[in-house]
Amino acid sequence: MSGAALVTGASRNIGRGIALALARDGYPVACFGRDRSALTETADLIGEAGGTASVHVGDASSDTDLEVFARDAAERHGGIAAVVNNAGVMREARVGDTTPDAFREVINVNLVAAFVLARAAYPHLRERGGVVINIGSMFASLGVPAAASYCASKAGIEGLTRSLAAEWGRDGIRVVNVAPGYVRSDISAAALDDPALAKRILSRIPLKRVSEPEEIGDLVAFLASPRAGFMTGETVMIDGGQRMHV
Repeated sequence: MSGAALVTGASRNIGRGIALALARDGYPVACFGRDRSALTETADLIGEAGGTASVHVGDASSDTDLEVFARDAAERHGGIAAVVNNAGVMREARVGDTTPDAFREVINVNLVAAFVLARAAYPHLRERGGVVINIGSMFASLGVPAAASYCASKAGIEGLTRSLAAEWGRDGIRVVNVAPGYVRSDISAAALDDPALAKRILSRIPLKRVSEPEEIGDLVAFLASPRAGFMTGETVMIDGGQRMHV
């Protein structure tokens, strides 16, 4: 594969699942996040499976860290073929208990970081007609109490995806948004570990289960491949049908 796949938030959960899936498809994977130990574990898993990975420690809320990430990954792997904007945070709080700074924190990590990294990677993506895959959320299209900052950031990801796709299509760059529902991860652990809440959540999912990080990874790998070569500007839901029943 010519050029690396850059994955933010690759240390665990969905990000690790995405990194492993892209590596299986032949991408050298540049893994970005704050936890060096966890990132190294992801890279080691890729190496054990015969793939290639590099570790890049940084903060998704830092423009400089993201720009350095893009530069270093391109230098190390001979270019950039794909960017996966997966890093994200969720702060559950009612609007009255959410300060403007707390709201901005979520917007910066979940939305602004995706813009910054895509922009930094653009010259490299243009060289080979690459792809940007943003990880949004089912919550972007729902009104969810105590999640205003998260819902707003993920709705912004949908708009960013469509705008980049429209602007960069002439350069052969595709941009797609993946919108998961509940995924077994650190973010969802509190809800899924509560028997009553987990029962209520599963009752709204036609498939009667949550997804696994590997399933999100498989979808991302497909969307990054030539098999999805005529898809751009779209949001792909992967929620077990939950949005139909909320």
